[in-house]
Amino acid sequence: MHWLLMRTRRTLALLGYEYPPSYLLIAYGGYVITVVTAAIDRFAHLSQTIAPSGLQWLAVAVATGTGWLPMIGGLLHKRHIWKPMLTIMTSVTVGLFWVVPIHADAAPLLLVISITMSSAVATVRANVFDAVVLSGVLGAGVVTGRVEQGWLIAAMLCFGVAVGRLLQAQLLLLRRERQARASQAVLDRAGMAREIHDVVAHSLSIVLLNVTGARRALQEDGDTSEALDALKDAEAQGRAAMTDVRRTIELLRTDGESESAQPGIADLDALVSTFRRAGTSVAFSARAFTTPLTSTTELTIYRIVQESLSNASRHAPGSVIEVSIGPTSSGVTVVIVNDIPDSARRHPGGSGLGGMRSRAELLGGHVSAGRHGGRWRVEAFLPLFDDDYGDGVTQRHTARVTSDG
Repeated sequence: MHWLLMRTRRTLALLGYEYPPSYLLIAYGGYVITVVTAAIDRFAHLSQTIAPSGLQWLAVAVATGTGWLPMIGGLLHKRHIWKPMLTIMTSVTVGLFWVVPIHADAAPLLLVISITMSSAVATVRANVFDAVVLSGVLGAGVVTGRVEQGWLIAAMLCFGVAVGRLLQAQLLLLRRERQARASQAVLDRAGMAREIHDVVAHSLSIVLLNVTGARRALQEDGDTSEALDALKDAEAQGRAAMTDVRRTIELLRTDGESESAQPGIADLDALVSTFRRAGTSVAFSARAFTTPLTSTTELTIYRIVQESLSNASRHAPGSVIEVSIGPTSSGVTVVIVNDIPDSARRHPGGSGLGGMRSRAELLGGHVSAGRHGGRWRVEAFLPLFDDDYGDGVTQRHTARVTSDG
């Protein structure tokens, strides 16, 4: 039984469809039972016939053998299955059976089983070919008087096509749903990685700046008090990072339902303050917004500023970082500029800039970064959301202007 299931799965894989093995086994079983029934009826008929011809005995024997070929070929073939084989072998089998016409013949049912099986795995063009061939066989049987109630068999053929196509459509729909789930899982993992990267990269930058400040205070000035303050800030930032990571993961697990957990424009002052306490000079300004921003837009602005400050403090230590945020006629512009030290080198492989661009593109915006006038400039544009976004709009961030030099 295990061998049969394995062979059936391989057959379905060669056909390119993920039907349960039981479907194919049931279809093959029905096909074989019908072949055996038609053969037994004819052998019984011939045994009661006076002087049956040898041709009739041979035709029934060959028909019985060819009736098994589709199943044997499908289960034993290892590399390729010729799909028209079922239709052609069925036509040959039924034609040979009809050499010995009998009453209440089961042979025409092979046409119905065959068209149902082929419709479940064939393309539309191949299905039309199968239907034309098998309908032609049925028509020949009706004309020659081999088929009783031909209209009923014709209706069953139509029903078989419908059943096969419905099975195939359902399977393809399930396949698309699985692919969509897999794609969504990839996007979810990428989103989680981006969120955690933003949180951890920022926190590590602050921790490293504080630790560097503590080391210099001890080495150069012997000021244990200043060093202790820097280490306390580093410890606090590390704990805050762990809290942010847990909060981010929980937020992503709950599909972002808790908007209060997401940082926004109101949290930029605190963000800038952490860099200043770590010894980075930051000039921050934000112009007034007359239109409320969605929580998603505010989170994107926060992450872009956070990532840009982390990059600037890591690659251009000691330079003044200028951050400006303000509305335009159609959106929000975020600009971060810092000096480029002579020792600065390109560090390939980072995901921060790519993450910023992905965030902006998801909102219909864009991010550009590069040298501009001898300085490094990151500029982001995010379009304003209109009222169609409804639930995404939050009123908790009021318009304000801050400026620090």
